Amino acid sequence: MRHPVSTKRVRILGFFFCTVITASSIFALAEPPRPVVKVVTGGESKAIPEQCLTTIVGPGVNQPDPYPGYGGFVGWVSPIRLKSGDWLIGFSAGYWHASAPTPLRFSEGTIAEYRKIGMPADVVAPTGGRAMMIRSTDEGKTWSKPATMLDTQDDDRHPAFVELPDGTLVCSVFTYPGGDASDYVKHPELIHRTAIIRSFDHGNTWEDNVIRIPSPFFSDETNGPLVLLKDGSILLTISGTPKAGGPAQAAVLTSQDRGTTWKLLSTIQADHNLDEANATQLPDGKLVLMARPEGDLTWSSDQGQTWTKPVTFGMRLFAPSLYTLRDGTLVSLHGSYVKGGLRLIFSTDGGQTWIAPAADHGFLIDNCYGYGKAVELPDGTLLVADQGTGGHTTADARNMSLRLLRVRIRPDHSGIDLLPATNR
Repeated sequence: MRHPVSTKRVRILGFFFCTVITASSIFALAEPPRPVVKVVTGGESKAIPEQCLTTIVGPGVNQPDPYPGYGGFVGWVSPIRLKSGDWLIGFSAGYWHASAPTPLRFSEGTIAEYRKIGMPADVVAPTGGRAMMIRSTDEGKTWSKPATMLDTQDDDRHPAFVELPDGTLVCSVFTYPGGDASDYVKHPELIHRTAIIRSFDHGNTWEDNVIRIPSPFFSDETNGPLVLLKDGSILLTISGTPKAGGPAQAAVLTSQDRGTTWKLLSTIQADHNLDEANATQLPDGKLVLMARPEGDLTWSSDQGQTWTKPVTFGMRLFAPSLYTLRDGTLVSLHGSYVKGGLRLIFSTDGGQTWIAPAADHGFLIDNCYGYGKAVELPDGTLLVADQGTGGHTTADARNMSLRLLRVRIRPDHSGIDLLPATNR
């Protein structure tokens, strides 16, 4: 059974409490040279984010139809441009930063703590949050109504896509049931796990039954994006809690049969957490991975079987996502602990040298919560999707919005320029 996706058009007005992960591959190679930051002046965009942002879902704009458990929260967003030219935006919808199903499985102490932070009381959400998507067939000028991609018994989070050469769309999510960590030992069904769903008709319908990956962890998550490698296989990066305890770790998996089955390639660990890890492939075929919170970097020269020892370069960050552009530029889109907001750094040498406006933070993309994802467009710009806040307060959750803008890395690599999401 599949979830159908609406094609109705509308005009647009122009702490989940993530487990953290560690790094240093089980089969770690020698430590690489420590990356450096090349600081440039005058590299920030002259246009400010507010001049370029377009809201595509939010208060009064293209809201999901009401359902039990929806309280206005939309977030954890990821875009893709299909070969057909359609733009798809996947996101999570629910009632809060993490929309666990009700009745809540947390202890009374945990519930009290979360409500103190801002989780709304008396929510009725039998299946928690759900993964949804919208589509544009005219490069962002109009968008379809939000439609459900996946709604399991748990909170379905962070949908992210890759399109295969035959048109198959593979989407990763992770399912979050709620509950205290101590409950997971007695009730393994409560463990949140990465899941895969697919579409064989360009995202119009999606598989109802999820594919579970062979995770090496006690519990795991992924923020995407998935990557199509040069050999036609799919690369998936996850983060999770080691079964033996200790700092969170990263793992890399691959599929060679359109996402039907997955093989664990390696586990990466260190003496500190490697959370929200993401990897991509460089022009020479090497893989590079980056992780929260220390900005650890590690490289693989054998398709992810072994990795160099993770190294830091002085920039603390969260939710990193990596993109190799067609001209070979490596981009890291991430949130900043130092300056806040969603920011970007880039490299022309595979991640050994990063170009930034300062040694400890990247170029400003948006003064938002700091979670966002991107996709390269045919003109070489990056279409960036992000969210306003994290929804930690009830008011935040009720007023969440998803926004788009574009980013151009200057041809001389002296900085970035922010552009409107569409050329209207």
